Amino acid sequence: DQSPQGQPEPQSPQGVPPQGQYPQGPPPQGYYPQGMPPQGQYPQPPKKKTKWPWILGGILLVILLIVGGCIAVLAGVVKSVDDESKSVVDVHYEVTGTGLASSVIYTGDNMNSAQDTGVPLPWIRDVKISGLLKFVSLTASNGAEGGTITCKITRGVTVISTQTANGPYASVSCSGNAGK
Repeated sequence: DQSPQGQPEPQSPQGVPPQGQYPQGPPPQGYYPQGMPPQGQYPQPPKKKTKWPWILGGILLVILLIVGGCIAVLAGVVKSVDDESKSVVDVHYEVTGTGLASSVIYTGDNMNSAQDTGVPLPWIRDVKISGLLKFVSLTASNGAEGGTITCKITRGVTVISTQTANGPYASVSCSGNAGK
């Protein structure tokens, strides 16, 4: 174990000759020349699968579901508003009392108002109301002779509003929503 210069060859701490010089056979187990494991002895570690396409796809799916839900709700609201604006309801106006009503003012179709003056009581009108807002109103006043006066608005059997007043120039006002 001497070098050509007469000096002993240095040994590694485990008794393995340096720089891969082995007298016979393969190197001892656990010793790799130049710090590298032999090729093919260990399998390559599995490639990491990228997760970001799945995360991005999930986020896009959630966004699409939210947008789709909003569009469905909006379409339902638009259809409901359109149906309500096209629907027609029958409203029954009635003013009762003694004597004459000096004036009767009521809303007609599409929120238009109409007025009748000096009308004998009972006064009755059936009106078809359409449009998005189905607000109805009826106002009536007594003349100078006084007496009792009552207004009443109904839709079918449902009373929307009623009011009664007494005396000369007494006034009653009924109003409400005739929609569904």
